[in-house]
Amino acid sequence: MRCRKCGKKAVVSLRAYRISLCGDCYVDFYRKLVERSIKKYRILGKDERILLAVSGGKDSSAMVSVLKELGFDFEILHIDLGIGEYSKDSRRKVENLSEMLSVNLNIVELEDYGFTIPQVRGRVCSACGTAKRYIMNRFARERGFDVVATGHTAEDLASFYLKNIAGGQQVFAEKLIPRIEPFDAKVVAKARPLFEISERENMLYALIKGLPFKSGECPYAPRPEWKEIVYDIELKKPGFTRNFVRGLVGKAENPLETRYCSICGEISSGEVCSFCKIRMKFTRSSKGF
Repeated sequence: MRCRKCGKKAVVSLRAYRISLCGDCYVDFYRKLVERSIKKYRILGKDERILLAVSGGKDSSAMVSVLKELGFDFEILHIDLGIGEYSKDSRRKVENLSEMLSVNLNIVELEDYGFTIPQVRGRVCSACGTAKRYIMNRFARERGFDVVATGHTAEDLASFYLKNIAGGQQVFAEKLIPRIEPFDAKVVAKARPLFEISERENMLYALIKGLPFKSGECPYAPRPEWKEIVYDIELKKPGFTRNFVRGLVGKAENPLETRYCSICGEISSGEVCSFCKIRMKFTRSSKGF
């Protein structure tokens, strides 16, 4: 099997694109895919202060590297969730990535807010997502960043959409777009530069580039049933996931009413925001932070 671009021995075969590529040509191909998406959906601007939320996994590591190659100016934010060795290893991978690519790294420890993820009972995954969204938005706003970018992939967005629609949560499904603009002064724009990129494409890029990343799932992650459905369809219909997320692009509806948490002052759907409700379970004082 030969590389379609240069004729060297191919190392990857991409069924969705009907092309085989060597390592060097794949890196160039991947970079152009990301660049095309960013330009097409106006996901990021070269004049913006960008904060990349990095977990230490393959997807966010690939995001950091490719945006560096594309000439974007940004800093990294890593949230240490306090999940034992899993979080320690993830943090080490992000520190190695930051050093390797010479990018400024910011680290926030969830423990500083009075709790860690292992202490949460019940819907752990939901609480984790709430905490990360809260910290990302507040950290970015208070330090003058224009946008927070995450490493969500095409599979992430397709599976989130199917799960939300099946659960009757249309309002959440409509937010799965490449970029969400702020609707309030306390909200920072959210961006997904890897909107059209698959997990496999990120993995190949990270391996070829020799990027440090944490392998394996979070010990608190639920079984990815909806993502497995997406995998199965993609296996039978290569290119399905990419085309599916392209169909999600539209205008996200803003909330009918903007409210603020009575404790911390951040955006909330009720008198007390979801993050403060979690935090109050682990702290005696609820006078703000």
